Amino acid sequence: MKKRHHSVGRRLIGAFVLFTFLLCVFFSITGRMAIEVSEKQLVDERLEKVTTQLIDQYHRHELLSTVEDNFYVNDEIPERFRHLRPGVHEKHIGNREYTVCIRKIGDDTFAVIDDTSDFAITEKVIFTALGIGFIASLALALALGLFIAHRIVSPLTALAKAVERDDPPSRLPALELRNEIGTLARAFASRTEELQRFLADEKLFTGDVSHELRTPLTIMLGAAELLEVRLAQSPENRDVAERIRRVAEEASERVGALLLMSQSSSVLGSAPVSLTHLVEREIERYRQLFSDKPLQLNLRGSADEVWVQTRAELAGIAIGNLIRNACQYTEEGTVNIHLTSHQLTVEDNGPGLPENVRARLFERFVRGHDAQYVGSGLGLAIVKRVVDHLGWQIRHEVPEAGGSRFILTFPPLV
Repeated sequence: MKKRHHSVGRRLIGAFVLFTFLLCVFFSITGRMAIEVSEKQLVDERLEKVTTQLIDQYHRHELLSTVEDNFYVNDEIPERFRHLRPGVHEKHIGNREYTVCIRKIGDDTFAVIDDTSDFAITEKVIFTALGIGFIASLALALALGLFIAHRIVSPLTALAKAVERDDPPSRLPALELRNEIGTLARAFASRTEELQRFLADEKLFTGDVSHELRTPLTIMLGAAELLEVRLAQSPENRDVAERIRRVAEEASERVGALLLMSQSSSVLGSAPVSLTHLVEREIERYRQLFSDKPLQLNLRGSADEVWVQTRAELAGIAIGNLIRNACQYTEEGTVNIHLTSHQLTVEDNGPGLPENVRARLFERFVRGHDAQYVGSGLGLAIVKRVVDHLGWQIRHEVPEAGGSRFILTFPPLV
């Protein structure tokens, strides 16, 4: 709607004006041809017939004195008309217009001169009327186009603004109309209600599942802490208990993040978070998880600690999934993480992604490569959802050396 020169209203007005213009041009040309034909028949052909009759009367010496004023022979022809060749000619002298018929028979030259100024005035009046009608028709077409465009486009504009404002489906305009616009409005309302029900069910489901998981995870975390205390004298068992506690703590954080995801981003609070600390924590987590692979995780970036205004739980999900995805699909080599004040880059030297997968990379259940890699195809879809929720951006690139590069962009902390 913001591109006014492409709006439906302007196209309707333009169509009306163009159609009227072409129609007026057609009738103007037709009128011009009709006047030319009429002039030829009423003036030229009539004058030639009169000339023939007057020449016959002249030869029979029956010429009436009443026609001597416009019939001339040889030297009687006025000087201004003597140079004319045989035929019918139009001559303008001063503000008068004359039609002259020149006829040559033997050694004699005859001329019949008719003052057609009145006909020329009538012709100008007709042309003026055609011009006025042309302009009036265009103005009428413009007014009619504006009126019809307003009648047609105004309900559509109101409907678009209501959808942009996220008005309730029952309050959308034009619902009562029994035409195409009303059908469109009712379709919008029905679709909006369906989407709202779906989103509400999804939020309820996410919230309910997260809420139900928090209690057993809290119990599991408490039991792991108690077990860690009791096994303080047994280092080998304490490491296992510590790992259980750490995993339970991380699972609890993820469940809390899911609860945040079920809330609207407009009401979601935020706080300054050390992104450097988050990245280091996730690197350490997956370095232990993939310790059986000949894989190196390298962190490079600014010497200063990077801070960002966000929710640590959600940012941790996005960063963790990117690092885990790189480690999972790289059998050996390096995973390079580069952190700056506004950007996080995770690059691996794995097998890369097929061309047909890249276009649908952030969709659910789309997997990056062969079935030999364990995964549900949800990791990148979750990253995209979290990034959108936070107002960040993510994109995928293909390094020249192969593999994959994911670039996470976020607003720096001011």
